[in-house]
Amino acid sequence: MRLLQTAGAAVVMTAASFVSYAQEPVNGESLRQAQGELLLQIEQLRQETQALRGLMEELSYQLGQMSSDQKTRYLDLDQRLGELVRIQKEAVAAGPAQGSTTASDPSPGATAGNVVASPPVTPEVSDQDAYNAAFQLIRERQFEEALAAMESFIETYPNSDLVLDARFWRGQVFDVLGRDEEAIEAFKSITLAAPEYRRILQVKVKLGKLLLKNQDVMNGRKILQEVITQAPESVEAGLASRELEKIN
Repeated sequence: MRLLQTAGAAVVMTAASFVSYAQEPVNGESLRQAQGELLLQIEQLRQETQALRGLMEELSYQLGQMSSDQKTRYLDLDQRLGELVRIQKEAVAAGPAQGSTTASDPSPGATAGNVVASPPVTPEVSDQDAYNAAFQLIRERQFEEALAAMESFIETYPNSDLVLDARFWRGQVFDVLGRDEEAIEAFKSITLAAPEYRRILQVKVKLGKLLLKNQDVMNGRKILQEVITQAPESVEAGLASRELEKIN
């Protein structure tokens, strides 16, 4: 705006100069020359003003786009972190009530040559303690370390009641890190292996959102619709409906 005011002032000053110039005794040729120069200056100022106005409009548009993109990214990150915190609180509340099951199949008592096999190695800590330690890494936002800890837990305690929770959090961490393909595989494997899992609705919402994000609209829509059909009054059904509205 200041640039436009400056350009306008220049036009006024130039016009004033012409009036002053016209009041001086000049011959016809000089007057025509002065008029020509004035018209040229006015045309140049008009063109510069238009260029400045166009530049200002372009900059305003770019600034608006940057602000919109930044807001969208912030809201997406805030939503992810908010969901992560909510589920963390739920896991902490449910954790103490879950039992520790570390049973494993006995290994054969002897091998060829009548050499007695070593007894199975018993983990030094319970599955609950190992799970809590891995989960603490998520709370501390040490996500790469948390992934390794959850994978180690799944291998060490394959029969634990907490394995599905570990697999769920593994998928959540993949999602937070932006590793979409790995997150999709993690959540998809849970839906196939444990359709009765207590967090299956959350798993399906996350899976559906990731599929839509990665242009698999048909399967993403199908998963989210399953959530609405399965539990129409649930919070997850509301989240699924909101995601479907975005693509309709």
